[in-house]
Amino acid sequence: MKILLDTNILVHAYNKSSPNQKQASKIIRQAIKGEIDAYLTSQILYEFFAVVTDNRRVESPMGLDEAADLCLDLWGCREIEKLNSTPLTPNEVFKQAKEQKLTKSRIFDCIIAVTAKENKIDASTLKTSAISRSTASSKF
Repeated sequence: MKILLDTNILVHAYNKSSPNQKQASKIIRQAIKGEIDAYLTSQILYEFFAVVTDNRRVESPMGLDEAADLCLDLWGCREIEKLNSTPLTPNEVFKQAKEQKLTKSRIFDCIIAVTAKENKIDASTLKTSAISRSTASSKF
């Protein structure tokens, strides 16, 4: 199974008050152990950091050092494949934004999808888990 470790999965995995914490943390453990094909982008880590350090977004925010160290650990994990954008990413993202009439934060998901495509990862085979689909617009 291939899975994109998106912001929602990470937030729920490290938020002890989340009803999805157990399921999300299991996904992270499997990724770290190399039991699943997991992918991560730097943008996802930036979003994760912004969410978990913001008391308006999570009940018990992480300290800055703890959140930064966690992001560095995840980025440094050899078992999680990193997807990087290219200099052509903005061209494709804004083309898609116009074609799909993307507004507000939907542009960020487009960036991730374009980055996956640029890295020859078929985004249609990536899963973001039921956690992400069910919490896309809720407070963590």
